[in-house]
Amino acid sequence: MTTYADPTRCPDCRALLPQDPQVCQFCALPLTGETAVSLFRTFQEADRLLGVLRGQRQPVPAPAPAAVPASGSRLEGVAPYPARTAPTPVTEGPRLGGPSVPRILLSLGALCLLVAAVIFLAYAWRWLGVGGRTGVLVALTGVSLGTSVAVLRRGLVTAAESLSVIGLGLVAIDVVGARHAGWLGAIGDSELTLVTGAVVATVAVALLAASSARPLYAPSVIAPLAVLVAVVGAQSPVESPLPSVIGVLVLLGLGRVGTELPSRTLAFAAIAAAVPVCLYVGASAVDLAGDPVTFAHYIGGGRYWPVLALTALVAAAGPVTGVRRIDVGCYAVASVVGTFGALLPVLDNDTTPMTAVVTGTAVVWAALVVVAPRRLRAGALLPLAVTSLVPAVAACVLVAEAARGVTNVGEPFTQPFGVHVAATHPEVSPLVLVPCLVALAVVACAALSVVEPVRASTWLWAPGAAAVIGAVATLPLYDVPMAAVVGILVLAGVSAFGLAERLRGRSADVARCTGLALLAGPTVLALPSDRMTTAVLTVACVVAGYLMLRADATGAVAAFCFPVAFASLVWSAGHVGGVDAEYRAIPVLLVLGVLAIWRPQLELETSAALAGTIVSAAAVTTAHDVSVSLAVHLTVAGVLVTITSIVHASRRELAWVGGLLLAAATWVRLYDLGVDVPEAYTLPSALALVVVGVWRLRKDDRSATLAVLAPGLSLATVPSLLAMLDEPYSLRALLLGAACLALVVGGVTLRWGAPVVVGAVVGGLVVLRQLAPYAASVPTWLTIGTSGAVLLAVGITWESRMNDVRRASGYLAALR
Repeated sequence: MTTYADPTRCPDCRALLPQDPQVCQFCALPLTGETAVSLFRTFQEADRLLGVLRGQRQPVPAPAPAAVPASGSRLEGVAPYPARTAPTPVTEGPRLGGPSVPRILLSLGALCLLVAAVIFLAYAWRWLGVGGRTGVLVALTGVSLGTSVAVLRRGLVTAAESLSVIGLGLVAIDVVGARHAGWLGAIGDSELTLVTGAVVATVAVALLAASSARPLYAPSVIAPLAVLVAVVGAQSPVESPLPSVIGVLVLLGLGRVGTELPSRTLAFAAIAAAVPVCLYVGASAVDLAGDPVTFAHYIGGGRYWPVLALTALVAAAGPVTGVRRIDVGCYAVASVVGTFGALLPVLDNDTTPMTAVVTGTAVVWAALVVVAPRRLRAGALLPLAVTSLVPAVAACVLVAEAARGVTNVGEPFTQPFGVHVAATHPEVSPLVLVPCLVALAVVACAALSVVEPVRASTWLWAPGAAAVIGAVATLPLYDVPMAAVVGILVLAGVSAFGLAERLRGRSADVARCTGLALLAGPTVLALPSDRMTTAVLTVACVVAGYLMLRADATGAVAAFCFPVAFASLVWSAGHVGGVDAEYRAIPVLLVLGVLAIWRPQLELETSAALAGTIVSAAAVTTAHDVSVSLAVHLTVAGVLVTITSIVHASRRELAWVGGLLLAAATWVRLYDLGVDVPEAYTLPSALALVVVGVWRLRKDDRSATLAVLAPGLSLATVPSLLAMLDEPYSLRALLLGAACLALVVGGVTLRWGAPVVVGAVVGGLVVLRQLAPYAASVPTWLTIGTSGAVLLAVGITWESRMNDVRRASGYLAALR
């Protein structure tokens, strides 16, 4: 029995294999690796399939003797093994779908017939008699409509749709033709529009009734549009919106017919057609109410009925049409219409009573949202939101006026302690600010209750907080001392911190951050008075200093706020005490620097650097001697930053910043003394950098000299090189050249690459600068000849010098 997967034989030459073979000894076939493993697994699968075929054997009758072809393959004319293969799918290109062809043809045919009917009405009407005209129009219309119903019963839906469009179009043409023939009497354009729309809508509904087994789409769309046309014709000559109200009723009835057929197209088309009619009824209701709107005219004169009718129609749209999915939306819109319809006389009054009434209405809707059934709560959100717009706008206007009153008092530090807020004249009474904010808080809680339950405590503290905020914001709307406003805000901030001590977790953090914000507000408001600002900043510094000791997020925020508050406090207190501005920044730098050294926190260090920079810049710009003041401030800042880098191992990188500040202070002082020698500015810093680099090399043998010595050496030589370019034969050039020679020799001796590179580059530039005055006097032929000789020498000795290059490369590679 044949076996393909035989581990004792070579799969190629079938020779016997030894134990654990690597390569066949006869044919050298490799027997290890992924390919050999994959081949053996394939042989195992072949043995399995062969065993399956052996189990399916059946006796085969002896075949009749047949002539064996003398030549050719025995597989000629035989299907390839295996005999049954899956047919290869053939991908066809995009083709026009079968249903598309009749749709195109029928649409073109309907268009052609309607155009022919219009042409017939325009030209052939003159030479046909009354009987001929009547017979032709009636025949065409009847044939179109009847054929539409007949072909629909045969299942030709597309043809029926096209013929229905033709028939309804012919109906409209019939009405227009009847008017030209005088059959309708002397009617105007509005009456013709009314009759045309009514007749087309009636015929469309009749056609829908005839096709109730399978309602057509075209009449379902045309019927509501025809009713809309009829409403336009009926409403044109009339001022009262009664025809439009009747039109809405008819459209809602059509929607109900569509629900009963059923025809969703008719139902939704009728509802869509009713929307513009309802908008017209609403506009007419406002116009009918008069100007100005009074209760006596509005209620006593019966001018409210359009609003009442519109409210009832909108609310009944869902139940009447039977489209249940729009019930909640219809109730919401009807509530908005009814609410503002009832408030229409109030909306035309003064701003204050109008705001008060609408605010109360918003609270009423909030209560309805809470007590309404859960299914209707979402619908009550729309009138709640719309009525909340008025108190929201009024609150924003009053808060903006309050902000203007407290910010337009005067320039910083220009007003006495008893300064008053600026006078404001808002259009709305300040007394409505608290009710508006409380109402908005209640509205927010009611809206939130639709999504999730609202705790009883939230219902208490939200309106309470809104009342407190409103009372504080109302105060600047009157002529009160600024100290009263600032004091209330400071008291609120301190109270927030006191409340935070009784809370835990996120609530405590929110209360503390709110307290910080409440203290930041009065700080800005108190700026016109230096004494008031000093008092507020004192409280802010105490609170921030207490909170910055915490290890949570509140402590981080307080650590960032404290340096700003302290710097501002020192500046304002200095202004109160009459201290010159140029002396106010030094205490800030010292205190904040020591604080940053004592508490190396990123928020504190960042804020301290920012505050110190700002107050130092302000102090320097106001100093009598700007250079001296700048040097002093740079020195103090550099010393503090350097001490920080020395004390804390995590701040070692700040040593570079401290060194730069100290170097900048030295440069400023040298410039003030009139020193114009560049080495006086650069050599001290360069020497410090070189010393640090040498110390680093002694501590770490693996450090590269180009990384640790090149900055210092470049700072020591490049400025001198730039200054030497104008004086190539000066003492500076001689000393710079000697220094470069010393760097090269010293670098070669110590095997340091940085001195060799810097000395060679700078020294080469010094030598070239010495050659520059004489380069122009050298003859051209001498330059060319020298160049040729050099090139020839290089070419001849190239090969013999390769060994020297290799040795030099090995030597340079050994340099550190």
